[in-house]
Amino acid sequence: MLSRVQLGVNPLHMTPLVPADPELDLASSPLTPDARVPYAARVFCNRNLRMDRIHHIGFDMDYTLAIYEVAMEELQAEMVLDRLVDKFGYPEDTRTIQYRPDFGIRGLAVDIAHGNIFKMNAHRFVGRTRHGDAALTREERRALYRNRRLSPGDPAIVMVDTLFSLPELCLYSQLVARMDAQPGAERDYASLWRDLRSAMDELHRDGTLKARLTADIGRYVRRVPELADTLHAFRAAGKKLFIITNSEPAYTDSVMRYLLEGERDDYDSWRGYFDLVVTSARKPLFFNCDDPFLTVNPDFSLGDPVSELPPSSMVAQGNHKELARLAGIAGDDVLYVGDHLYGDIMRSKRSTSWRTAMIVPEMGEELERIRLLAPQLDELERLEQVTHQLELEMSSAIAKGDDSEVLPEQVEKLKGRLKEMEADLATTFNTTWGPIFRDRSELSAFGTQVEDYACIYTGRVSNFIHYSPNFYYRAPRDRMAHELQR
Repeated sequence: MLSRVQLGVNPLHMTPLVPADPELDLASSPLTPDARVPYAARVFCNRNLRMDRIHHIGFDMDYTLAIYEVAMEELQAEMVLDRLVDKFGYPEDTRTIQYRPDFGIRGLAVDIAHGNIFKMNAHRFVGRTRHGDAALTREERRALYRNRRLSPGDPAIVMVDTLFSLPELCLYSQLVARMDAQPGAERDYASLWRDLRSAMDELHRDGTLKARLTADIGRYVRRVPELADTLHAFRAAGKKLFIITNSEPAYTDSVMRYLLEGERDDYDSWRGYFDLVVTSARKPLFFNCDDPFLTVNPDFSLGDPVSELPPSSMVAQGNHKELARLAGIAGDDVLYVGDHLYGDIMRSKRSTSWRTAMIVPEMGEELERIRLLAPQLDELERLEQVTHQLELEMSSAIAKGDDSEVLPEQVEKLKGRLKEMEADLATTFNTTWGPIFRDRSELSAFGTQVEDYACIYTGRVSNFIHYSPNFYYRAPRDRMAHELQR
């Protein structure tokens, strides 16, 4: 059964306690499904959020305002493989590894001690696991991880919660397979991961990747016409907008100019959409340091510490406490919108009183699959309910001394059918890992974190165009287990 995190609705269908009003014809009202916001474009709510009380809206840039094409992942993979050969001494044929954009999903974890990649459920127990080219059997998985509730603090476990890291998962899997195929070679999976991570970090740090991106920006960054209208709608409603991005000033300017300039006649420059732009923010450090803001010179070099933040100014570095002092951006009238689960959402939630909106760019395709699979998902939920009821009856019968084998046989048959359906449905999402928000019958670790830390979540910033800037996002009513079974 899909949770409210994935479906955005509560699965319980209760009989109304009051008679239906014959004058309230819902079938012909604007609430009919065809008139509502398209499923893949909806904003989903975990905690009630009144946008009329939000006065400041902040945005991350990469994978939030700027959505990258798969070509960017392919470029990352190509460049990091070249660097492994040229700077880390890997064999020449390393360049021939093919990147598979459909391999990884966010929320996976890497066990660098054993060379494994795995998915965890809400309780951080290990589910699907791969080593190199092969999936671990249930017995192999239990031998390594049985009775282990893995913690993000484990130095051997690396969590992958950013879209920038997806190429690393695919490349690591194939590099592990190549290492295993070398007879007598030392299998140092941890060093392999560290080399891969270092090479990728260098690409971002030394500017070589961003130079390739800006040289052909239309190939790598998706221009969404509705983005400008969405930002304008917020501003027209009196919201003050700002950006906090880890990207450097020059790169930020290049990307935002491509996304926004020329989209609306009432803005001379992309900077006019925002009251403040913070670059080189070094999140999550931005939420846990005392470094000052620095001026950004006309040539995008960094200057001296600033004592004030003029309207539409661009600055660098800084910290959230100084942001509150200089710009008055503090409290629960601030909504921060980002894609990075840890750097944007969790750290801002823990360090500030800001409300949070998570952008999950990959969920649009997943939501479309959920819509198409609605009959199968409904059948899965029905079978789960029937199985649960039969288990209750079987337990009661055993307690009364009834040792009939009929009910146990029915339960086992239903459980087998449920297992088959879950496996079949999972592979229609990602053939290796299943849906991003779930791990079989439970939420995935990623889904749980989205539910815990994001007040609202959606696939694109431009999805907000479908809602009033002062919309009241309401969370589904929470119910305990005893309220779901009556």
